[in-house]
Formats: sequence, structure tokens, C-alpha cells
Amino acid sequence: MRFRPNFRQMLAADVGVTAPENALAGRIALELTDEFIIPTYQGLVAASAAQVDAWAAFMANRADGDVDTLRSAYHDACDAWARTQIIRTGPIVLFLRYERFAFWPDARNGTQRALDALIASDDPNDLLPEGLATNRVAGQGLTALERLLYDGDDRAATLSGPGEEAERRANVGLALVRNLNSIANEVLSDWVVAGGVRDSVAAGNGWNNLFADSEEVTRLFLTDLVGAFRLMHDVKLLPVLGESIDVARPRMAEAWRSDRAQRDLVLNLEAARAMNDVFARHLGEMRRAALDESFDLSATAIAALVANLGEAAADPAQRGSVEVARDVIKATQLLIVDILPADLGITLGFNALDGD
Repeated sequence: MRFRPNFRQMLAADVGVTAPENALAGRIALELTDEFIIPTYQGLVAASAAQVDAWAAFMANRADGDVDTLRSAYHDACDAWARTQIIRTGPIVLFLRYERFAFWPDARNGTQRALDALIASDDPNDLLPEGLATNRVAGQGLTALERLLYDGDDRAATLSGPGEEAERRANVGLALVRNLNSIANEVLSDWVVAGGVRDSVAAGNGWNNLFADSEEVTRLFLTDLVGAFRLMHDVKLLPVLGESIDVARPRMAEAWRSDRAQRDLVLNLEAARAMNDVFARHLGEMRRAALDESFDLSATAIAALVANLGEAAADPAQRGSVEVARDVIKATQLLIVDILPADLGITLGFNALDGD
């Protein structure tokens, strides 16, 4: 039997909050932009720049380079991405930036094919930012970088080894991290430049046909918040669990090579909570408390997972913890849908994960 806390009954008596004027939507949009969106992308820029520095230092003395320094920088960049991964509103959706930063899930192993093609190519233009930008989406982001760093210790070790292939693999890695930093800077610039997204949100105007006004962008932000739970539940947990332990698929777990599946869920939830807190400050006390309690339950359940949750899903002794995490994440999503749209007068929009 699935565990799903029934917060709806708890809130039956707390229905006195009335939907505010639409002017509140503009306030919430700007608060989210200034307190969550922009700082989160600033963190992504900083982490991706540090990753470039790590690779540049490694390449300066590749024969004696320490691959562990590259792995550490990769994890920092992945941490920053996991916090931004839930944002699907704004310039991240332009030019396939979202997919180029981390192409996952990859059901057809396109990442490996694209990465192999890059390594095999003798065209230096393929590794330039403009070359990567028009190359296969699957082969230019964190997912490809993970394979360079973790796809077998022997292959990762060759990054510092002799020979043309090792040098090419290392040059591909340097090109990938430069490309990631370029994407992060482009997205942040679109938010903060004069006349950019932040200025449009503050003025209540539309931007680049992605939203028409502050009311629509707030609706999109709320949809991103709900979509964060679809991402965690529908995309990250359900495929790994399968219908039963007999058909569990451990290698469907996100970043299983680098043991990041549980860590990414932790950071996804932290980011979702930061978004929720901005919306929730405009609610009544009981409604805020109910959301806080639900987030606490989700955080506890995710913290109880092992790093490689894919293996846990296929282990009779550990599978139950993954199922509990699945259920409390879904319960939190349903509670958000019950409370925020009605209480704040903000309708939910279409989400990219609907129907998945």
C-alpha cells in the first residue's frame, strides 16, 4: 500500500483565504526573479566557470593531472544544475539550452554516439563553441561529461595518458565545460541585461514571446514548481522502480555512473522549496504550515535514500525507501496544486512534462 499523507483533510477548515487581486502576481513574479531565479543562475555561472578553470589547470600539465580534481568540479557544476533544473521558464528554453546543458533522460543512448563522434573527429572546429552549439544536442552537456569522467576508471584515467586518443578525449572535455559555461552565461545575461527578462518582469511586460505579462510569467513559475515534482516523481523515480522489483531498471537512474541520483533529488527538492516559500509567504498561516510539513516529509524520505537509488530500487531490502520517497513527493505535488492556485488566484499552465 502506498503511503500518501492526506493533507487535504487537514486543511478543510482553513479556507478563509480569498484570491487576491492580479497585482499580486506581479509582486510574486519579481520576488521569484530576484530571490530565486537570478541567484540560482549566478550559482550555475560560478560553478561552470570553476569547472573551466579546473580543466584548464589540468590541461596545462596533463601528464601529471589529477582526474579527481575534474570530478570534483563536475560535481559542483551538477549541484548548481540540479538547483536550476526545475526552471523551464525564460531564456533557458531558447536554442535548446536546457537540453544542451544536460541531455537526460537519454532513452536511445544518443549521448554515447555523439560523444564517440566528437572523440573520433579530427576537425578542430567541432570543439569550438559555435561548432558544439550546432552539433548533436546529446553530446555537449553534463551527461556527456559524466561519461568522460566515470565511464570505467581505465577510460577516465586515459585523460592524463599518452597518445592522440587520450589527448583528444581531454580536449573534448575542455570543450564541453567551456560550452557549458557559455550556455550558463547566455542564460544569466538574458535575465539581467538592460531590457532583459528581469526588467520585463518588473515592468509587467512580455519578453521575447515567452510570456505576455507578469500574470503569465507567474503562472509559468507556478507550473515550473509543480513540474519539479513531476520531474522527481515521473521522470526520476517511476522509470527506475518499474511496476515491480522484477522489472526495476537501475540504469534509468539519473547520473548513475557518478552516483548522483539521490543527491540530485535532494537539490531538486531544496530548489522547489525555495520557490514554494516565495509563493507561500502570501498564504494564511495554516496553509503555509501544511506545505512546510509536506516538504519536511519529502526531504526526510529523500535523505533516507542511498546514493545509488537505482540499485536500491532493485534490492528487496532497500526498495521500500524508494517507494516511500515516490509517495511523499507525489503527496507534496498534490498539496501544492490544491493550495497555491486557488489561494493566490494563479492558474496552472501547460507543463513540458504533462503526459510523460
